[in-house]
Amino acid sequence: MHSGRPDPGPSGPLAWYLRLVLHYVGRGPFLVAEDGVLLRRLADHGPASGVAADPAGAERMRSRAPGCPVHLGPGAVSSDSFQGIAAFDVLARGGDDDTTVAHWARILVPGGRAIVLVPDPAGRGRALTRGDWAGDRAGNRTHDEWRTLFTKAGLTVHREGSDGLTRGPYGRIPTLLDPRTAPARTQHGIGTLFLNPGEGENAVFVLEKPTP
Repeated sequence: MHSGRPDPGPSGPLAWYLRLVLHYVGRGPFLVAEDGVLLRRLADHGPASGVAADPAGAERMRSRAPGCPVHLGPGAVSSDSFQGIAAFDVLARGGDDDTTVAHWARILVPGGRAIVLVPDPAGRGRALTRGDWAGDRAGNRTHDEWRTLFTKAGLTVHREGSDGLTRGPYGRIPTLLDPRTAPARTQHGIGTLFLNPGEGENAVFVLEKPTP
């Protein structure tokens, strides 16, 4: 039931994710991995469905995006059926990443794009946090290793970069006052991808399925 209060719209990383998808994909149908809130937002811009790794995750997505279809695993999604895939912080979480990415290549229509954010252990964010890095987990790859995984699956890299320094604090300076975090805020506000690989916490790729 709607509360009657106006929707303030997305903010923080969610707002950037939404802008990235709309900028680099443009139109749906969209497939969103594991994020029911982003699924609900993208459904305002075109046909949108979700995909979750397990039943609990699928139920969470359905509760946050009522009325949107949610598939259980990428293997349940038809081939050549989506113009865009949004997968933010989905890989490197203990699943079979090679198989997942191969499914993405199958699911996209020719010319379709996937926007993917993955941890970058070789990035500046990890170096500045001195071992207390939020993205440090099993199955991580460097930016170059992620690129190799994606291209091996048959996807081309349309654009690649970094989210920038988004977490902080990186030392004693409060995050909002730290000049090192300003480029990330600018990039998020513009809604594109211009920071170079290795300049932040995560690697970001715009991947494309080649047209025959």
